[in-house]
Amino acid sequence: MEYVFDVFFEECFDKMERSGLSSRAGRRDIISHLNSVISGCIQGRQTATTQLAVGLAVTSAIDYHNRMKGDNYEVCLMDEIFKCEKTFERLFLGALFGCNAPHFIAGWKSDFNDQDENLRAVVFFLHHSAKARAIYPTYSYAYQRLRQTKFIDVPIESCGKASPLRVALQASAPDVVLILLRHGANPCPDDGGASPVLSLLEKLAECENRCYPFQLVSCLKLLLRTVRMVELPYKPHLYAVRKEMFHAKYEALLEDGLLPPDQVYGVPTLKHTCRCLVRDVLRDNFQLPGGVLKLPLPRKMQKYIDLLD
Repeated sequence: MEYVFDVFFEECFDKMERSGLSSRAGRRDIISHLNSVISGCIQGRQTATTQLAVGLAVTSAIDYHNRMKGDNYEVCLMDEIFKCEKTFERLFLGALFGCNAPHFIAGWKSDFNDQDENLRAVVFFLHHSAKARAIYPTYSYAYQRLRQTKFIDVPIESCGKASPLRVALQASAPDVVLILLRHGANPCPDDGGASPVLSLLEKLAECENRCYPFQLVSCLKLLLRTVRMVELPYKPHLYAVRKEMFHAKYEALLEDGLLPPDQVYGVPTLKHTCRCLVRDVLRDNFQLPGGVLKLPLPRKMQKYIDLLD
């Protein structure tokens, strides 16, 4: 079966024109052809499962990519996409807003049939970029210069150059937020925007009669799992003044248990502090989320560090 997929990629791309994948129709034709080959392999080999066939197809695609990259002076397709568009919004927009949204937001049609397929593609590229330790030059608002940024944090041009995590939070999409955080998205992105935690608190504070949207609350809880402390705003006032101003504005959220007081005024629990520190080390070394399973810890602790508990 491995040979079938190897031949598929060799023949398809050898016969294809250099611009063959420029159009959406061309890309869909390749995907449709590959799906037919996968189905044929499953039907022709009774012991083959869908998971096995798809896994072999993906492995063969990666092997072909690596061979072609070696023959092309180590130029990677992801690098070429970024050089051309300065963003990876082609992957992220459909996963965040659905496959019809890119046409209205950025003026191009999505390559995917639905949002779920697009989201699976994003997860695939997240794994690929982490394995390759891929970084790209983007403008840092904090340092006022270009800095190397991980694939997962590269700003989305058509969304005000906000990071994918910030866009997912603004869209109140907790499922996408969890995926991005587990894979190492920076919870405090350097995209020039306000603190994501404070942005969520601002939205929740505006809710009438303390009727908080479930998805918005879920996004806040997920984000708080990755932040050791909530930094008080209102600088350069003294801490006592800042604390009083913060409490006056978000008192209801504190009373309703949406915001843990120890993460604002006190000392976070040792368990939470350790989780944040461990995740920081794994994030810096491109080891999220896979590196969590390699830690010599009980499964319950691994799930806690992996934001699943």
